[in-house]
Amino acid sequence: MSKLTKFSDLKKIPCESSWFEPYKVAEGVTAIYEPHHFQEVISYLIEGEEKALLLDSGMGLGNIKAVVEFLTDKPIILVNSHSHFDHVGDNWRFPETHLINLPEYVKRLESGDVFQADAENRVPEALWYDGEPWFDLKTWHTKPCKVVPIEDGHVFDLGGRKLHVISTPGHTKDCIMLADVENKLLFTGDTIYPAPMYAYIEGPEMVPIYMSTVLKLAERFSDCTLLCSHNNPIWEGSALTEIADAFGKVLSGEVVGEHDPKTEGDNIFYRFGDFGIVLTRQAAQLYGAAYE
Repeated sequence: MSKLTKFSDLKKIPCESSWFEPYKVAEGVTAIYEPHHFQEVISYLIEGEEKALLLDSGMGLGNIKAVVEFLTDKPIILVNSHSHFDHVGDNWRFPETHLINLPEYVKRLESGDVFQADAENRVPEALWYDGEPWFDLKTWHTKPCKVVPIEDGHVFDLGGRKLHVISTPGHTKDCIMLADVENKLLFTGDTIYPAPMYAYIEGPEMVPIYMSTVLKLAERFSDCTLLCSHNNPIWEGSALTEIADAFGKVLSGEVVGEHDPKTEGDNIFYRFGDFGIVLTRQAAQLYGAAYE
């Protein structure tokens, strides 16, 4: 099984923030972790010689711009791995952000009407914060921001470091990854992370698209280090092959999933060690996946 590096294995960077925890995860790369909400989202500050790029702006419950300005004095380029609420919450603090060029998603992000946080994210149990919060989860929402559309294959040149945009539809249609080819780093967004991966969010037709995306990633990037956007930051690239194999086993009926009555909806969970694949019952039936 591919090796997973947890935050407990890393040294935290001192920072005057009660919400964020920054960690150095590679040369010129800082993971900005939000440990106090169950989403456990991770944004990444990636520095070149001349510029820095922030991949995602987090939940918007703390001021990530202040943290970034504490960590670097370089000009910042903001990029969103996709437009889900927990990755775009502080976009409004920056002059602009970059999102893959899908007009429906660009428009939604510009209006502030992104995928809204549901009840699961708003209940008191979702918050793991010891102090007195300065926000109200019940009224928490995203705000409009300026969006610069980008295409698959776009390159961000930070000076001595180039980040290549890779379209990775599956979790959502607008998902991207950033590849630092020279340093063999792959910033995975929500397409790949060490936890249950939801393959049905935008309809059952996304399941084979997700599998195709992972197969292509496994062919190209299995020798890279994966820097993930939830839960734990560093994963060996061999996980891509393991996830591609897992998709194959799910859709061939080789493994049996289980229904979790505690979750919202009619979800079927397929568990594979450090990760899982989640389908709806409808999707499982459509593609011949087995479940109890």
